[in-house]
Amino acid sequence: MFNGGEGGQATRGQRVIEMIDITKRYGPVAALESVSLRIEPGQVHGLLGENGAGKTTLMNVLFGLTHAEGGSIRLSGREVRITSPRVAAELGIGMVHQHFKLVPTLTVAENLALVLRSSVRAARGRAKEWLAILPWDVPLERRVESLGVGAQQRVEILKALLPTVSQERGGAGGRTVILDEPTAVLTPQEARELFVAIDKLRKAGHAIVFISHKLAEVQGLCDTVTILRRGKHVHTGPAAELTPAAMSLMMVGAAVEMPTLQRRHEDAPHASTREEALSLEGVSLGKLRDASMRVWAGEIVGIAGVDGNGQEELVRAIIGAQRVERGRIAIGSVDATERSIRWRADRLAYIAEDRQRQAVVLPLSVEQNLILKDYRRPRFSTMGWLRFGAWRDHSRQLMQTYDVRCNSLRDTVGRLSGGNQQKVVLARELHDPDKRLVIAVNPTRGLDVGATAFVMRQLLQARQRGAGVLLVHSDLDELLAISDRVFVLYNGTLTASTWPDDTKEGIGRLMLGLRNESTQSQPDSGGGAQ
Repeated sequence: MFNGGEGGQATRGQRVIEMIDITKRYGPVAALESVSLRIEPGQVHGLLGENGAGKTTLMNVLFGLTHAEGGSIRLSGREVRITSPRVAAELGIGMVHQHFKLVPTLTVAENLALVLRSSVRAARGRAKEWLAILPWDVPLERRVESLGVGAQQRVEILKALLPTVSQERGGAGGRTVILDEPTAVLTPQEARELFVAIDKLRKAGHAIVFISHKLAEVQGLCDTVTILRRGKHVHTGPAAELTPAAMSLMMVGAAVEMPTLQRRHEDAPHASTREEALSLEGVSLGKLRDASMRVWAGEIVGIAGVDGNGQEELVRAIIGAQRVERGRIAIGSVDATERSIRWRADRLAYIAEDRQRQAVVLPLSVEQNLILKDYRRPRFSTMGWLRFGAWRDHSRQLMQTYDVRCNSLRDTVGRLSGGNQQKVVLARELHDPDKRLVIAVNPTRGLDVGATAFVMRQLLQARQRGAGVLLVHSDLDELLAISDRVFVLYNGTLTASTWPDDTKEGIGRLMLGLRNESTQSQPDSGGGAQ
């Protein structure tokens, strides 16, 4: 499939992409200010920066999704105008988007056929060749809308890589592949398999642009790194010369300390003072089978597991998006099994996994999104009439408290960076101290180190004020950093670990379905003394 080292050497010196003095503005805000970037074949080029620094905007310009007001693009010394993704594809440029560009009502194979402009049968054959390199379980015949976020991410990666296969056969496939947060929801094993494929692309002479907030990945994978800060170029140089701490400092302009839960045993809730925030007793729904657990007020309970093992069913059962097949759910001391989704929304905070599809309404303004769940409260409406002054004051206060960066409260949420969209969600969901249960699903997905630290601090503050937090997270390091107790979901079965006495490796064994002597398949609903 790949030409190997000789083909890569022959390609070097050709197909160099130069982006020169690229400027892009949204109203008075400069998303990019005279940014230059040189992408060379046979290299992995890391592109770093905070959310909103301009990384994705710069790559959208290269891919033809956004048009710059100033600057030029040169391909092998020749100036080109990339007016659309189709033009970019013809020039050999492919892109994996942080926010998916899939047609949900089509099957995976049909989505792949669209990008290849081929028959479904041909796309299926190309996909199987790549899946022999990336041993992922990608169901080609299932509709995209039925897949979890992690599975959809794998489809996006496959979609960007397929044209590269055709190029190796002499076609016009992509020789520059842009990967925007490709490992955000992949397991460590899946990420390592992706890195193997990226290394093969590099050795074959292809150019890879790798955007990631996981700085250790960047340091281990990339040859060169470019750092942007607030739309301006800060640094370009060999990745090996920078530590993750140094990268973080250049990205943010200050050192970032990642929060962690201290004194787990000492400050955990005591049995004599416990209040129940959430209780599940024998809950079954779809893949989730006979799940029992409790979350106490003032603790964070982590749910670890490989995507697709019942996490979605667990969350949908709790928030009321789907009626359970059997079992009982209580929120606080109230049986919520038959309660409506609106009743539950008034009593719990929900940070959804996919913020653009499940948490915000992109065409609505920041202030409208901030009030989505509270507009019926007496503070903001009287006999059905909205009190716009109180609404606006409330939104302005939340924007300041949660550091939502935008020009105006009337800006549409769709124009904000991913990090600022997530801050809107956090502000809306966590500002109310009366909500004693927080459900957070992959809350740091696609966020930079600063925004990740901010999200984790907010969850710790919710714990400190007495809320029970259920954290469903695919990043095991982050989950363990702030969890009092940890359960693992494998093949629909909920298993209690002995964290923090258990090790990360022990929890990893449970995630793979391997049992530890210290665990039990059906935990005591009290969850231990941690």
